[in-house]
Amino acid sequence: MPVPASDAIASDVGHGALGIRYGLRPFRDLLGETVGQRHLWVELRPKKLVATWTSVGGGVYSKTVAETFDGVILPVVGVKTLTETLVQIVAGEPSHPAGCFAWEADHTLYIRLTGDANPASTTVVVELAVSVGSHGVVQPILGQDMLANGGLEAWTGTVPDGWSHSEGTGVTLDSTKVDPLQGSYAAKFTYAAAAGGANGALWQVITPVVRQVYRFSGAYRTDPGIEAWMFVDNGSSYLGANGRDAGAWGTVFRDRSPSSEWRRFSYDFVVPAGWSSLNATLLMWASGGPRTGTACFDDVKLQHVQRYAYHEPLLSADSLPTIEAARSDAFWGETSSALGSLSLLNGGGRLEPLIAAYDWLGADAIVRVGGRYQLGGNETLIDDCPVIATGKLGAPVVTDSRVTFDMEDDRKLLQRTIPPRTYNTNGRDAYTQPDRGRARPLLFGSKLGVRPVQYDIHYTGGGPVAYGQYEYVDVTGTPLGAWWGVGTYFWVHWYASEDAAAMRNVQLRYSAPCGSSLQSAGVDIQYASGTLSILRDLRPLVITEENNKLAFNIGGATLVASVALGTYPLRDDQVFFEGSTEVGLLKAVRDAMNAAAGTADITADFVAATQKVQIGKSAGTLQLLCKTGAQAQTGIWNILGFNCATDKTGSLAYNADVVFTTEAYHQVIRMDTYGFQDDASGTYTGTGYAIVEKAPDIARFLLRVILGVPASAIDVASFVAARAVATRPCSLYIGSPRTVADVFSELETSGNMDLLLNGGVWYCVPRDPYVPDGTPELVDADFLSFESYYSPDDLYGTVVLAYNASPDGSDVTGGVAPGPRRRGTPQRQTQGPVWLGEVTDASIALRFDRADSRRFETCLRDTSDAATGSPNRLTEIATQAKTKRRRFRFSSKGKALQVPVGGKLLLTRAKGLDTTGALSQLLVRVLSKRDDWARWVSDVEAIEVV
Repeated sequence: MPVPASDAIASDVGHGALGIRYGLRPFRDLLGETVGQRHLWVELRPKKLVATWTSVGGGVYSKTVAETFDGVILPVVGVKTLTETLVQIVAGEPSHPAGCFAWEADHTLYIRLTGDANPASTTVVVELAVSVGSHGVVQPILGQDMLANGGLEAWTGTVPDGWSHSEGTGVTLDSTKVDPLQGSYAAKFTYAAAAGGANGALWQVITPVVRQVYRFSGAYRTDPGIEAWMFVDNGSSYLGANGRDAGAWGTVFRDRSPSSEWRRFSYDFVVPAGWSSLNATLLMWASGGPRTGTACFDDVKLQHVQRYAYHEPLLSADSLPTIEAARSDAFWGETSSALGSLSLLNGGGRLEPLIAAYDWLGADAIVRVGGRYQLGGNETLIDDCPVIATGKLGAPVVTDSRVTFDMEDDRKLLQRTIPPRTYNTNGRDAYTQPDRGRARPLLFGSKLGVRPVQYDIHYTGGGPVAYGQYEYVDVTGTPLGAWWGVGTYFWVHWYASEDAAAMRNVQLRYSAPCGSSLQSAGVDIQYASGTLSILRDLRPLVITEENNKLAFNIGGATLVASVALGTYPLRDDQVFFEGSTEVGLLKAVRDAMNAAAGTADITADFVAATQKVQIGKSAGTLQLLCKTGAQAQTGIWNILGFNCATDKTGSLAYNADVVFTTEAYHQVIRMDTYGFQDDASGTYTGTGYAIVEKAPDIARFLLRVILGVPASAIDVASFVAARAVATRPCSLYIGSPRTVADVFSELETSGNMDLLLNGGVWYCVPRDPYVPDGTPELVDADFLSFESYYSPDDLYGTVVLAYNASPDGSDVTGGVAPGPRRRGTPQRQTQGPVWLGEVTDASIALRFDRADSRRFETCLRDTSDAATGSPNRLTEIATQAKTKRRRFRFSSKGKALQVPVGGKLLLTRAKGLDTTGALSQLLVRVLSKRDDWARWVSDVEAIEVV
């Protein structure tokens, strides 16, 4: 169909008018053109404080918001309070969920806060949309994609997940990795001598809101004789190509022109009254007799058209910010970034009322780039125009000709510190002074030796002895709290001292396994809140050869009983059972005394009423030789609370002199436990209720749950694909402030992957030598400048890999004094709270004079994955560190603009430090780049992939 040859107005299809556009070339083709007309679109989101709400019932409140600029209503695109960011829903939905807002066509804003709170009780700020461009045009603003797996990246066998399908006779469906438009896969129907009229179809059922406008879009390519049909129906009626009229099957749109190149389609339609659901369908048809060939599609979306925005022509070519990003080194390390400024044309001061009326500091900005092809005039769809930058605006500087904002890239998120919360805030009050202000910890996977923080006291049955309530992980905002299954790492340990705990001294602790018997053992764990309550005093009493003697007298005979050596739990009732067997110090005392006396009537009990130990005998005589007996001052009589200044005589029952009162902070507790649990749907792990422990899953959980990155800014498909590669379990405890960049670097090193921010969207990409189809290839004609070199920073004679770090940050092993773990400091160690593996290659020093050592921090849990198995990360990293790799610096036109730091390129050039004298499709990874979209040029530093 015709494509507008000039700036699009609301009467053009796709710019306000319903209907279908098709056969359009995708944006990636525009990158390769040097004569295309480039367009720039920016949406700025200033903020305004609003108040005075009207209740409309059901927890929903309303207010008219109709701010204007140049006579154009500024739509509401965001609503935030002091505690939450509301989600936009489709206007006219039959229900209004909590935590959501809708802005209706009559400019009424409806909001419903979590818990149906009255917005008058908090601060409410709305975000307004100011749309500007390099030329005036009406463009749709699209909501979230309603399709499942629209990118066609997830497959079960030969069927894309989330899609229904059918194949006629001679037609097969499968995935293809041959030049997908985006991601790693596209869907492919293959027609093998199909009879005329044979077809294959993919569709999804969607619940829309009637009389609302939606956009069905995607990409397709077909062989000769194969037609592509794109349509919506409700099972009996079909919407025609004009997007309005429903009719019979023959009214739907079909493209009969073959092309081996990707083409885009965009179908805007209004949902007819009475349609409670619709089918979004792509159908590939072999018509006119037997055919052979294929039809593919990719990047399919169904989105609500929230509004059509007019972009004021207020941008010039030099308005566009230059985007810079770089890795700190060739391995992993932190990523830095910078944006320039964004300027708007202010002729005649027309923007000054707009700037003065709203709050601009910290406002969001979304920058897209698109354009029109010179040959054929095809326009790139707004939904195909990539976001090249998202960020926050600085305070505006206004002159008579321009308004200029400094702009911070969204990578500033990498400089935030986590954990985000501390004790003495958000209802968690540290009980002892040293913990006040301490970070509330985050925990992924399993971890040994976690020190829970006491935030309150706990009384058993209202009794006089206070015990602690502790938090071992901060589960604020998480799906289901901490993992609750029974596993190897579920133990609670009571240590005799902090030093014993720091060294994990198994001789100086009492341990109880987590499980069904844990509460009876003295602990109640609440996994949903990441907390535990101490129900019993289980401080360990350590009995050694220096304190294990009991001297007493029976019938004139002085006896010495020897209590079995070991660590015994102290309890308020002094009776402790493991299963049906009684254990504990008083049982050991009772057994030792009866064994020495040859009787069975000596008792050792704890009297709850007096909080004292009582030693007694049923008949005869009994004297306790607390003063004159063996080990009088250091033995067990002293430990049990008896005053050793005198012997105890004249009775058959003796109460200790010391009351066993116990304060909660006397407990020295550590836990071997598990961290965050996934939800029932397996959102972050692929398995319902699973523990979050793989590097890609942890990264995505951090982005979405802890850092609050919206779902639309996370490429889920790439994280799911990376999970299948980065399968090693991790053990990550974040108990003190760390930057997000530091944590991400550790996850990347652990999972051999890159976490990339490209166009405001986060991606997770395995670091491997695989060349995805569609990887941009730069050839001689693309380079404006080029240089090749080697860097000594890529070579190391010794590689040290740290893993399974102690949660307290120490580097101690059993019997070694505790000390701080200094990140990045090589230390040879094979066991203890931090494990290290090391590889030294003497030939590196001989060949390159590079005997340097480098330590790589990981959060891998198992030794086999980290340092001893095959394969393992230590060997993998050591291979990289001893390989001489070429580096390149170059400037190029167009093609590299969309490749992020960490992304891949192919280089083909007549020269480039190659033994053959030429580069031929050499795979490189981008280390740093500077994108100048106004000039359509990228300055790149890259390293050879091996």
